[in-house]
Amino acid sequence: MIGSKFSRVSTVGAWMLAVAAAGCGGDDEAPVASWTAAWGTTMQGADSPFPELGPRSFDDETVRQRIVVTASGDRLRLRLSNLFGTQPLELAEVRVAKEASPFVAAPGTDRRVQFSGEPSASIPPASEAVSDGVDLAVSPGDRLIVSIYSAAASEPATWHPFSLTTHAVAGGNQAASETLTSPTNITSAYWLAGVDVESTEPRKVVVTFGDSITDGSSSTMDAEKRYSDRLFARLKADPETRRVAVVNQGLGGNRLLRDSIGPSAVSRFERDVLGTPGVTHVIVLIGINDIGMPGFSGPAEAVTADQMIDGLEALADKARAKGVKAFVGTLLPFEEAFPPYYTPEGEVMRQEVNTWIRGNTSYDGVIDFEAAVRDPEHPTRLLASFDSGDHLHPNDAGYEAMANAVPLSIFK
Repeated sequence: MIGSKFSRVSTVGAWMLAVAAAGCGGDDEAPVASWTAAWGTTMQGADSPFPELGPRSFDDETVRQRIVVTASGDRLRLRLSNLFGTQPLELAEVRVAKEASPFVAAPGTDRRVQFSGEPSASIPPASEAVSDGVDLAVSPGDRLIVSIYSAAASEPATWHPFSLTTHAVAGGNQAASETLTSPTNITSAYWLAGVDVESTEPRKVVVTFGDSITDGSSSTMDAEKRYSDRLFARLKADPETRRVAVVNQGLGGNRLLRDSIGPSAVSRFERDVLGTPGVTHVIVLIGINDIGMPGFSGPAEAVTADQMIDGLEALADKARAKGVKAFVGTLLPFEEAFPPYYTPEGEVMRQEVNTWIRGNTSYDGVIDFEAAVRDPEHPTRLLASFDSGDHLHPNDAGYEAMANAVPLSIFK
């Protein structure tokens, strides 16, 4: 089991120090292997504003989660989260394998994951744990399955509601099974916060940071059609950027300034962006919920354009202090979205914030997502062919247009 000593050394700060130390060798020294992120997702607490979707507990059950890694390495490790837990999280067995077909482990790739040499994990409340390294070589685009067996009842705590990926739950300990018996599908992710890879290759890591638009809401399930997925495909196809990993830290319903669905962007930026191992770049797209949500929650939740601008500047300052290149995206059109989410007054705010974004010098550059997806005949609306139908979230084609708006030159 993992004691308090492990929980202390597995903090975000320790990861960042380890990554930094790995890059300090002189030119005459042999390349030093270091850990960098290959996949990640934002975690939130058990509260859910969606009546049809809430967190759940697991009792004598195996959760099998499916991911796509965006970097290569000879070894990997898992980051498991109990950040929003109020009790220790007891995980009896954790395994990782390459995926041959949905939920099916490729023969010969299944590996047991250990934590400080132990075959199980006990993660204290409000903590995250990093596993030992696992000898399993992966390449960008490889699909993995991570199987976690909870023998005792867990509390419904740390999760990611909208993963845009189908996962599975099965009764009993089936972590080592090549296929699952009598599985039930779920579309939320639990406990698995990240996968890192170890390699001597120089590489870069870009974190896409934002709300449901970054999270990929309304894109096709299991199709990797989020803008971060399409950006990864572009990076992988270019010989000059094929070593750039992409980590999506979007969270549906998230706000820049206020805690609502998950911690606010200003409060989680250090953990979810700067705590990502090996991060070199971040693309910030956040703020539309600060404008629209007060229409539902009332005027006490309202913020001003100046406050939003201050919040965006604060993120740029944090990135600069850590040597991370930061880029900010313009807020997308949202006319007619979920009345009273959209209001004429909110549109004025969006325009004011976007004007600042386009002229700002706080960030290393601007990505004009709005220009990429707006209707040229009616610029306050999404182009119909890019609109998922709710007038707020793009569809697959809209997300691809967003990815195409990111100049690959910023990573070269």
